Amino acid sequence: MEEKNLQKKLERAFPDVPKVFHDRLWETAEALRREDQKMKSRKIMRFALTCLLILSLTGGALAAAKHYGVLNFNSGWDDSHYFTLPGAEDMIRYDLAKARTGELLWTVKEAAYDGRVLRILYAVQYTGASVAWTGGDAYSEYQDLLLSHGVSLQCDGTGEIFVNSRAVNLETVDACFGEAAGEIECWVDCRLEGGGEKMRPEGEIAVSMPFRFRDDAVRGNSDADALAFTMNVGDAAGKYALRLPAPCALDTGAVVEITDLHFSPVTVFIDGIIHLPGERTKDKPEEIEKYWDWVASIPEYAALFDLRLENADGETLGESTGGYTGDQVNEDGSLDLLFRYEGTPSEKYTETNYLRFGDWRVPIKLEYQQ
Repeated sequence: MEEKNLQKKLERAFPDVPKVFHDRLWETAEALRREDQKMKSRKIMRFALTCLLILSLTGGALAAAKHYGVLNFNSGWDDSHYFTLPGAEDMIRYDLAKARTGELLWTVKEAAYDGRVLRILYAVQYTGASVAWTGGDAYSEYQDLLLSHGVSLQCDGTGEIFVNSRAVNLETVDACFGEAAGEIECWVDCRLEGGGEKMRPEGEIAVSMPFRFRDDAVRGNSDADALAFTMNVGDAAGKYALRLPAPCALDTGAVVEITDLHFSPVTVFIDGIIHLPGERTKDKPEEIEKYWDWVASIPEYAALFDLRLENADGETLGESTGGYTGDQVNEDGSLDLLFRYEGTPSEKYTETNYLRFGDWRVPIKLEYQQ
């Protein structure tokens, strides 16, 4: 109530300013937002390389640079962006939504959810006079196109979309030029995590990517407030979950606990914790810089830089497409090393496979919960 009263006082105290001023504010804000996004990306990448640790195998790639998924990407995308293991194509849903904002036509071409990752391929096309790209990269051209038409997707600034009315994060956003004139295709990669919680939806889900409009005139020339659609994702969240193995003790006294195992035809996810006993962590330094140097010296932590999957024959399974490590100090003074492995599926699984880091191997049986 106080905020509304304050807003009314401000409206009475200051008259309306010319529209050109609003337009200039929009352009400035958008330019700053885009620059801020670039800086955030650089900071995230530096942080990932030093603290969170993007994991890769030989021949692997950073998740932000190369994607492995089920979407077809039939124009402009390299074949390595998708694969077709049995069952993967069945997860794709096509032509899910269309929306028009002035001269821009938006289309959700494809989407897939395998129980852990929601992937969306959408396109925006300028339907007015012919457009000539300036020769920059596709994502920059995409941002310029939206800026010139006074509209953008809310997730361009916040890094969130909405699934079943809940805001969830975006992990990867990329773009390429489409086949149609004036068209740019965009890829969105979402782990359905937000507010410290993970979503594991099943059945019918509602996805919304709201628009942000420069002013009421642009909004009034649009037929929707969001690029929104529904899709049935079935029971993938539980169908591809493996039975969790018993905690595995290492020769160092540490114990590895796997907390999530998900092997689908699209993505492999392994979340886990390495519990270090209190006697190994009692001398950890208090100063933050010395503390991180100390963490980096822990053999188990260093070994996570080479996290990979192997079968019983020692063959590497799939390619790593991302991951992270973190730490958590417990009340009793012990330390937990948190990790995630994310990679591509393989056709060479054996009855028992192994998560390998350094000289340690954690056995994982290929037993689904359902």
